[in-house]
Amino acid sequence: MFIDSHEITFSAAANSDPNWQDIMLTGHGMHCRFDPQRPAHSTVRGWSLGSVEMVRADLAVRELMPPAKGHPAWQGEWMYIKLVTAGYVDVEQFGQTRRFRAGSIFVLDPARPFVESFPARAQMIVLRIRKATLRERGLSQAVDGLVVPDMGAADMRATGDLIHCIARQFDAPSRSIRERMGEQVLELIDAILASTGTAARRSAQALVSAAKRYIRGHLGDHDLDASAIAASVNVSVKHLHRLFQPHGTSLMRYVWQARLEHAARLLHASGPGRISMQEIAWQCGFSTAAHFSRAFRSRYGLSPAAFRAARAAEPATPDGPAGMAF
Repeated sequence: MFIDSHEITFSAAANSDPNWQDIMLTGHGMHCRFDPQRPAHSTVRGWSLGSVEMVRADLAVRELMPPAKGHPAWQGEWMYIKLVTAGYVDVEQFGQTRRFRAGSIFVLDPARPFVESFPARAQMIVLRIRKATLRERGLSQAVDGLVVPDMGAADMRATGDLIHCIARQFDAPSRSIRERMGEQVLELIDAILASTGTAARRSAQALVSAAKRYIRGHLGDHDLDASAIAASVNVSVKHLHRLFQPHGTSLMRYVWQARLEHAARLLHASGPGRISMQEIAWQCGFSTAAHFSRAFRSRYGLSPAAFRAARAAEPATPDGPAGMAF
């Protein structure tokens, strides 16, 4: 199981291959084969970006393959997007083998058998995302074989560069920043899958999810209204209101709830005096501090100042140890 963390490294020395096999199967959901005549050092680092799990791997003289359905470590509910950053990897699936060199991106569905081979040292970034998350975003949650975007396209090269940039931030970001980075990575995954023709017709849930993403990205916009949100997802205001009804809320009620939740995060992250209440109110789309204070007290039962003071008095809770996902 992958637990939220940004500080963990597994290192396989020449004499520790049995440990690597256990780690890769129980933590990463992958069988690992190696050549005992060619021991090689390999390292994996991984961390959570909200709903996306990211791994940086430096592997050599290894073969990886997903377990079959029914195995406790089966990964069929996930999708992998992989970016090769150095060396090359060979992927065998359905009797065909393809070689992916540095700069390549490919998508694998671990519900379909495959073998990844690392004859020499290679480095890659792996994004792991639940198929349910893809489904909510109106994207295909299953592929029949390798999906390979055209890296000759400027958009895909830029997408790869952005993923690589985010992956280099392994050591520094706080949990809240990692979650925001995860939202950006989800948008990049959308671009990758859409470029390969795997985008599905958008469902009602996908439209609601897209509207919520737009709202979260514009919480400080004082002109944010139903018309702007509906236009962002190319539907009518009336239709968007209908889509929100089964979720037990209205469109604009969700907007104000999201603003208050964002305010609570800002208050939790900032100590007294660091950000004024007026500034937090403005960042969250409230025109005055008084309006913000009334709405916040109604939602949380405390004034914003009391809420921040209470959170500041809580002991710090560091991120715990992490399992890994590959």
